[in-house]
Amino acid sequence: MTLETSKTWNLGPKIDSSYSYEDILNIVLEKREIKDKEKFLTPKLEDIPTYEKLYDCLSAAEKILKAVKEKKKIVVYGDYDVDGITGTCILWSFLYFELLDFLKIKKEDISILPYIPDRVEDGYGLSKKTLDKLKSEDTELIVTVDCGIRDKELIKEYPEIEFVVTDHHLPPDDILEGLDYTLVHQMYPGKEYPYESVCGAFVVYLLVLSLKNLVGLDSSFESNKKFLDLVALATVADIMPLNDVNRVLVKYGLETLQNTSNLGLKKLAKEANLDLEKINTYHLGFVLGPRLNASGRLDLGMHALKLLCVKEEEKAVELARKLDALNKERQKLTFEMYEEAQNSLNDDNILIAKDENWNEGVIGLVASKLQEKYNRPVIVFTKSGDEFKGSARSIKGVNITEIIEKFSHHLTNFGGHEQAAGLSLQEDSFDAFVNDIISYANENISEDMFEKVLDIDLVLDSTFLTHEFVEQISRLEPFGYGNKKPIFMLENIVVVDKKVMGNEKNHIKITFKGNSTGVDEAVLFNCSDDVEKIKEDDTLDLVGSVGINEWNGESKIQFEVKEWKYCNN
Repeated sequence: MTLETSKTWNLGPKIDSSYSYEDILNIVLEKREIKDKEKFLTPKLEDIPTYEKLYDCLSAAEKILKAVKEKKKIVVYGDYDVDGITGTCILWSFLYFELLDFLKIKKEDISILPYIPDRVEDGYGLSKKTLDKLKSEDTELIVTVDCGIRDKELIKEYPEIEFVVTDHHLPPDDILEGLDYTLVHQMYPGKEYPYESVCGAFVVYLLVLSLKNLVGLDSSFESNKKFLDLVALATVADIMPLNDVNRVLVKYGLETLQNTSNLGLKKLAKEANLDLEKINTYHLGFVLGPRLNASGRLDLGMHALKLLCVKEEEKAVELARKLDALNKERQKLTFEMYEEAQNSLNDDNILIAKDENWNEGVIGLVASKLQEKYNRPVIVFTKSGDEFKGSARSIKGVNITEIIEKFSHHLTNFGGHEQAAGLSLQEDSFDAFVNDIISYANENISEDMFEKVLDIDLVLDSTFLTHEFVEQISRLEPFGYGNKKPIFMLENIVVVDKKVMGNEKNHIKITFKGNSTGVDEAVLFNCSDDVEKIKEDDTLDLVGSVGINEWNGESKIQFEVKEWKYCNN
């Protein structure tokens, strides 16, 4: 693998010593189209619009409270990904451990159960199979978490069961027609909630606060930080943009995680060799999130839910180890399937990969890797019973869920966001769907959108590689989708020394001379092909981010290289 650039670099302004740190922050914020600088740099819990802004949240709380008081049989039904699992944990834990105690209802006198469907056996969201099962068990109220928005017709088949649907996925155009159950959704009915791009766990978190207010408990955000660790985890894992309300949630969620009371999260972090006191968004998206997701991808999502709800230390350790092992298996499968998929891709404006034997739980990850490599919308399919299941990923400016919806007459189910979607269809509809969506993509998606462009915030000179500069840039945290870590360019650096690192000799540390008085350090990770390419005395342009490397009690500024090129290339 090489980090030598294959992209067009879109350069930001060139900065020298005449610019102050405030000038630099202002430039970065302007590039991100941040209008309220002060609010962005100092996110506060009070900036979060409350449950009162979420339409029908109160009605849902009243229906749930009534069912609890009447001791009805209740099921909290969540999706099998991180968002659904964390949201289910939030709602079920509140109902079972807090609300029952507050109402002085004995746990043995009521049935409140969580349910996470099996990805392969049950499929995504509500299904006839699972609803038949829950009906046969005399379930009286189902509260969905992170699913159900497209299941209106299915719900109508079960009039003997009450439903409260909480979701955040794109609702169908006809959602208002004949809706006869309670729906809590940030886009329903007229987008009363000020922010559309929030995760399902946050919708449920607001529902819990509404329930608390209803019974007279403290429903302020300040007093209810306990669940913000799970909301932050869901927000990052579900790739919600880290601006506006999500920025506040993740900032305070990370603070909560540092001293989390969640035993399962503690044990999962320990299994992953993660120090929670130093946790950031990378760890949510690439360390904890994948381990929780691995449960639903390769086994049962209920394992991840049990981990988040467990109270016994020995059981927490056992479950954390199980999820860690599943994640290792998931990594191996993803690599193998990704290699196979590349050999069967078409050459159209939307890429299609299919294999009847691929693991259903991993096709989304393969789609993500293909999209990242080829910078085109991608759908990866596998066979599940008599259906094909697909997972789609898209590029900036192409709403994949809206495109899939245009051909929903071929499908048995679908749903998702602008950048990601899932779908299923019968085998005899597969060719027609693929032909239709390829034709549409070739006619309506411009090939100009496929050009790989790297936006660079600023061109720096190396005098800015200081602790103070890093501290100023850290004011922009938390980083992630929608608020990426600032990318800087260093021009005309001269390699003074090169050191190859790692057991597989695939990392490089270079010391280089820029236009400061001394030498500085840069690291390049996973770049085995660059070991021979980069030599001492080479003059390079580097693009990357600035951070601090702490090792053996020393703290050094380090430039982490994202891409590089020889000067004048």
